[in-house]
Amino acid sequence: MKKEKILNKLEQYFTNKNYVRLTRKKGSFEGISTGFILGKSDDFILIQETDEFRILGYQIFPIETIKHVRYNKNDKTYERILKEEGLLDNVGLKYKIDLTDWKSICRDVKKTGLTVISECEHPKIKSFCIGDLKQVNKKSISIRYFNAQGIYDKENTTNDFENITKLSFDDHYANVFSKYAK
Repeated sequence: MKKEKILNKLEQYFTNKNYVRLTRKKGSFEGISTGFILGKSDDFILIQETDEFRILGYQIFPIETIKHVRYNKNDKTYERILKEEGLLDNVGLKYKIDLTDWKSICRDVKKTGLTVISECEHPKIKSFCIGDLKQVNKKSISIRYFNAQGIYDKENTTNDFENITKLSFDDHYANVFSKYAK
């Protein structure tokens, strides 16, 4: 899908508050994100993710990674079911996030005090970092990572902005898991 067509569709579905399915690709990585577009800038998009008829947390990723935008009969049906289940009342951005660049995004996300998940989904790097966002630097962020047993590392983990393909926050998984981290 051409960039201009993608940008036009993103704008339309953002304005109309439609449920969308986004195919994201960077290098040999390809992934799907579904949900409602709640914010966008020239370079970034913020969605509220959905899965199995649940309204989940927020994801931010670069627009340049979006290769296809879908809003078809399947998505309209899914959106209708969410509406009839009364779940659309849970869709909305609770925080002010400046989507200018990764630095401004991370500064605002840090202010929420919520656990974050920073990912690089590229197969050669494949990083998943969950924890407290401790520092926002010029070209990177530092996260106090906790492992699958909920144990915090002694040192912060640095994630370079250029490698981040998705940043999630106010996510059910991260919020629940962080309550038990030590």
